[in-house]
Amino acid sequence: MRRTARLLPLVLTAATLIPLQHNDSDASYQEIPLDGPTVQARTKPFGMAAVTWPEGTRNVTAKIRVERDGQWTDWESLSVEDEHGPDPLVPEGIERGGTEPLWVGNATGVQASAVTDTGTTIAGAKVVLIQPGVLASDADEPSAQSVEPAASRAPYPMPLMVSRKRWGADERLRTHNGAACARPKYTTTVLAAFVHHTADRNDYTRTQVPAMVRAMYAYHVKSRGWCDLGYNFLVDRFGRVFEGRYGGAQLPVLGAHTAAFNSNSFGVALIGNFEKAAPPAAMLESTARVIAWKLDANYRSPLATITLDGSRLHTVSGHRDTKATACPGTQLYNKLGWLKQRVNTLMSGSFSTPIYQYARKLGFRNIGQPFWGEHRTRTGYATYFATRDVFYSVASGTHSTAGAFRTRFRRLGAGSARLGLPITEAYRVPGGSRQKFQRGWLVWDRRTRQVHLVYGRAS
Repeated sequence: MRRTARLLPLVLTAATLIPLQHNDSDASYQEIPLDGPTVQARTKPFGMAAVTWPEGTRNVTAKIRVERDGQWTDWESLSVEDEHGPDPLVPEGIERGGTEPLWVGNATGVQASAVTDTGTTIAGAKVVLIQPGVLASDADEPSAQSVEPAASRAPYPMPLMVSRKRWGADERLRTHNGAACARPKYTTTVLAAFVHHTADRNDYTRTQVPAMVRAMYAYHVKSRGWCDLGYNFLVDRFGRVFEGRYGGAQLPVLGAHTAAFNSNSFGVALIGNFEKAAPPAAMLESTARVIAWKLDANYRSPLATITLDGSRLHTVSGHRDTKATACPGTQLYNKLGWLKQRVNTLMSGSFSTPIYQYARKLGFRNIGQPFWGEHRTRTGYATYFATRDVFYSVASGTHSTAGAFRTRFRRLGAGSARLGLPITEAYRVPGGSRQKFQRGWLVWDRRTRQVHLVYGRAS
């Protein structure tokens, strides 16, 4: 007889549960102390479950089963992927270790077990139950958008994405672990993509996915002690892309997905468990399109290698390339070779945009790395590098702004329809310097040390 079968579960009543805050999406959050090897309780309805423990606990084995419609499910092992963070803005002592969360649908009872590899109980362990609720928008489908590869389209376009607002993110939750978390933290640039799986179930429906993302968001913040959802992007089995961490999908937002390698990278999580099951073709294709968009905008080859945190890694890597983990699952990990080649095809195999060529001429050592990768503006294209912003349109050609001119042009709204794009670099004039734009000038006065705006047809 298995050891767990001899254990007498601790039976809790609803009154012993710890209900926390509800948000606007009717989400509820419950924690049950796991003081012994197992715990059992009937609860308020919940849709996602996980187990957490004090940070620093290692070699944990956790499993769970739930009660649905009066019947208990079979035991399921919970994936222990303990090293995604840390989040540097979270005060010390808040973060907790934990399993990946498991989507269970609509359950009203739970039995869970968590022990170390020596069979000892874990002081401070908790079972977490989350009910993300249902929103009217959960059944909405994003409109179709063609992003087929075309060598003439550079950079590769941003794929259609379900925004945080669309999937129902409660932005107030970002202050749960301190006011500092409300403002996103950015890294210097994008050098690499890390592919993950959420180690969740694979049989979810289309309408359940937004609720799953909301529940994962609540778990990462309230249970793990992070600032926000750990991943930058998520992809469901139907091929839909979801915006993850707050801060602007186009920008190098620091996530909490690959521990010491979070800086200068982004994390894409495929929703499901791909240790034994293969990821669907639509899911892989959408993952390739997200990676192609981010890498192409930042002029990174998917076939290259880079150095992160002192380690040599492929530009497109799996979580397991950085530590001993099963993530992103063997079947998905085996597809990384295909994924790199598909990304390369979508990117047309090379960088050939006028902005990239101009940046090479200026020298990346002089202008730094891309911060906001190449993107469309109202009047053309732009890339914001560390020390210069470079703009291009057919009418203006390729030119850059720097220093005080860059600051003022950004305040105007770079790509301003009224002023237009720069048609020269800055040049000296008596008493200061100026830069010509399509419909005026920016003039720096050496005496006042201010930049003045002058409208008029540049000649």
